[in-house]
Order: sequence, then C-alpha cells, then structure tokens
Amino acid sequence: MTERTHSLAIGEFEVTTFNDGGFVLPSAYFSQVPEDVDLGDEVEIGANLWVLRGQDRVILVDTGSAQALQARFPQTGQAWKPLQGETPTDIVLTHMHADHLGGFLDSDVFPQATIHIAEAEWAFWTNPDLLNAVDEDTRPMVQMIQSVAAGIKDQVVLFQPKQSLISGISLVPLQGHTPGHSGVQIESGNETLLIIGDAVISEAVQFAHPEVTYALDGDAAQAAATRRALLAEAAASGTTIAATHFAFPGLGKVAAEGETFRFLPL
Repeated sequence: MTERTHSLAIGEFEVTTFNDGGFVLPSAYFSQVPEDVDLGDEVEIGANLWVLRGQDRVILVDTGSAQALQARFPQTGQAWKPLQGETPTDIVLTHMHADHLGGFLDSDVFPQATIHIAEAEWAFWTNPDLLNAVDEDTRPMVQMIQSVAAGIKDQVVLFQPKQSLISGISLVPLQGHTPGHSGVQIESGNETLLIIGDAVISEAVQFAHPEVTYALDGDAAQAAATRRALLAEAAASGTTIAATHFAFPGLGKVAAEGETFRFLPL
C-alpha cells in the first residue's frame, strides 16, 4: 500500500507531509540538459503538500491538484480527500499553478481559512490583460487560475518577501518559477525546515545539473539562479529542505559536490 502521510517535529511544530500522487512528464519538459545526460523519454516526479501545526494554528501549504489535472494525470490529486478532514486556520500558496491551488476548484472549501499569497504572484495572475497576452495553449490555464482567484479573493491576504506568518514561520522569496513563487521556512529550537515548492522540480535531474530548466518556469534564467543559490545555502547551513515534486516524503539534506549537489533523503 502506498504511504500517504509522513510526520516529523521541527521544534514545537508538527509537520505532516501529504502524498498527492505524482506526474510522469515528457523529458522534453526539461531544457538546458547537458549533451552527455540522457533523461530517457520520461521523467517521473512526486507531488507533496504539507500541514504545519503549532501555536494554535493549522497551516496548509498548498492544496494539491484535487480534480484539476486528473484527466491528463490520473495519478494526481490523491491527498485531497484526506485533506478535507483538516480544518486549517491558514493556507499558504507557494504559487498559483494548478497543482498547488486545485483544491479551490471545489466550491466553498475551507471558508474560514485565511489564504496567504505573495503580492507579486497575485498581481501577475489576476491581471485582466494577462489572458490576451499569453499564447492560445496557455489560455485555459490562465482562465482556470483567474476563476479560482475570483472565488477566493475575499479570503486572500497578500504578503511581501521575507514576511513572517507567525513566530517561527516565514515566507521566503524564491523567484523564477513564477513571479511571486515563495518558500515557507520553519524555525524552532535548533531546527530549520525550508519548504522550497517548485524551486527544484526533480531531485534526480537538477541537483547534479542546477542549470536544467523546466517548461513551466516563467523566467528560466532566474529560476536556475535561485535554485543554485538555495542549494548552496542549504548545503552550507545544513538546513533540511522539502519540495513539492521530490519522491514522497520529499525531505532531505543537500550535499555540495564541487559546482553541483547531491540530495540526501532523510
């Protein structure tokens, strides 16, 4: 049976990772791949999201895919039913792609929760001119995101880079994948966990080759620079990282190996 949840303590906080399934992607989704690296025809990635408990708060980080992508990726959205048993006080969206806000396609979900989104992220996706600015293939995604945004706007509170959510939990800018893409850092006692969202898509590919970019990176050069910097910092500091698309439960340390890196799963 596939494991669906994993819990660990970071100081006073309990962090539960939910397994939302995963994706099998064409290897063509990855660019800047060195000539001597063979990704094969497909790259398999995970799908994780998190619930943080502490200080009388229940903080959901991303909602997963829910029903949003199951027509194309039937193995996704696996965490949604278990999550509906939660009663989050707060929801943080690392960014507004479908596999992170898909739960909001269910009407009236978590109506009491405050939804935290980076101001730059919200401004980009809710821009009324965006739909006409993107190519035809991208328009359905933008339409879906803008429809979700219209439904949740009364619950949304916008945050600035490096803003604290509560004592011990801060929101960290990790730009490139999207304009306001953000991580969530949990610090308590002597322990630190940094949830990096989609700053690294594949631990199997992008640790050894941080320059490899991904089809949905809005600014590929910035995404690569962000990725290299955060991996270097995590390796130097010993910070535990967690990522959306690592193999479940997606938790580990970073080891530096010259100009490249290696993932050390917990």
